[in-house]
Amino acid sequence: MVKKASLLFVVFIALALMIGACQPAPEPAPEEPVVEDPIVEEPVAEEPCTVKVGIPAMLTGVGAPMGADIRAGAEFAASHINAEGGVLGCEIELVFADVKGESAEDCALAAEVMDREDVAVFIPGAYFGTTCIEEFGRRDPVLMHGSASADMVSVVLDNLPESKNVFMMCDDEFSYGPNTFSVLVDVISGQLGYEFPNNKVALLGGDITYDMYIQQGGREAFEAAGWEVVLDDVYAYGNTEFGPQLARIRAEEPAVILGQITSTDSSVAFMNQFLTNPTNSLIYIQWSPASPEFISLLGENANGVMWSSLYDILPENKDFFYPKFEAEFGRLPGTWPPNMWDYMHIWVAAAESCGDFTDHDCIVDYYDNLDNHPYEGLCGTYGMDAERKMGRSGDEWIPIQFIQIQDQSNVTLFLGTELQEGTQFEVPPWFD
Repeated sequence: MVKKASLLFVVFIALALMIGACQPAPEPAPEEPVVEDPIVEEPVAEEPCTVKVGIPAMLTGVGAPMGADIRAGAEFAASHINAEGGVLGCEIELVFADVKGESAEDCALAAEVMDREDVAVFIPGAYFGTTCIEEFGRRDPVLMHGSASADMVSVVLDNLPESKNVFMMCDDEFSYGPNTFSVLVDVISGQLGYEFPNNKVALLGGDITYDMYIQQGGREAFEAAGWEVVLDDVYAYGNTEFGPQLARIRAEEPAVILGQITSTDSSVAFMNQFLTNPTNSLIYIQWSPASPEFISLLGENANGVMWSSLYDILPENKDFFYPKFEAEFGRLPGTWPPNMWDYMHIWVAAAESCGDFTDHDCIVDYYDNLDNHPYEGLCGTYGMDAERKMGRSGDEWIPIQFIQIQDQSNVTLFLGTELQEGTQFEVPPWFD
């Protein structure tokens, strides 16, 4: 029995082993997928993009009053352009350099500052001579200025193609004299009925070509109409003593005094000395009343003075520009802030058209062809006479504005020779 039981046990174990051997092997449990830790890239901070705009201007010396307005205009325009996204996404950074008296050394030192800062454009406002024009005309970035000088045009044309980057954004000064004659004689007297006491004119101006060219044009216009020139004087620029000239004026009592007195110090001194014993003369003073200092220094003594500008803000744009400027600077602008606004926006348009503010050849070409894409600015419509590298003027472009100071404010009476609605010529308060 024991052997039989043992035998059965052995058989049972064998059968169990055989049955187990016939079953498929269980599949291995699936392995858990290996998940690698994600690589988190740190955000790379973008480098701030800036473009440097050079203002090599007369910040001290005889041009300081104008320089202060140029600086303010550049700062005002740059802040607004930056607030709107800058130039091709880059923020404007202004670089100033003082050309002082515009000697060769002054201009060269200012140019070194511009080179070191790698500026993309030069916007100096205006110069009194050609030295800085020649210096910056040897560089690649565009230089755009509003000097209104035939000499500036000549020096650029004489140095082409080297100076192809220099553009004067307005007409030259020869247009001032004939326009002043037309306004005074043909319009104020002929159309508005003002009666001249005589046909005498006194002319005086500084010994710089800008003053002398305007004086020449005025003299020719008055003489052609039969007027007697009782004074035709050229004095050292910056002179502030006008005793000899005023002695002649008081002796002759001319109906018109045409003063090409473009230094603010000189023009303020002339008016103060004239008003100690005035004559019944209409007074026109060239350009210096464009500086806010002219009215602030003279106060009520400025009332009645007439002047003109080849470029100033158009009357219809003052409501846009003046409140913004006054809120920022606490004063009204002279003529330069709206001009600097226009100049900087024209360059922005050129850079964005070219897609690169360092593509100077493309930007020069944009200016040469400005007639094909004129810029509608605060001062009018900007075009370009590419052959002379000089801006367009005229009623459809940049009109000459003829201005009279009334209640210590500049009032644009005429665009060209067209009387502006809502304005009226006033006989000066010094008339007896």
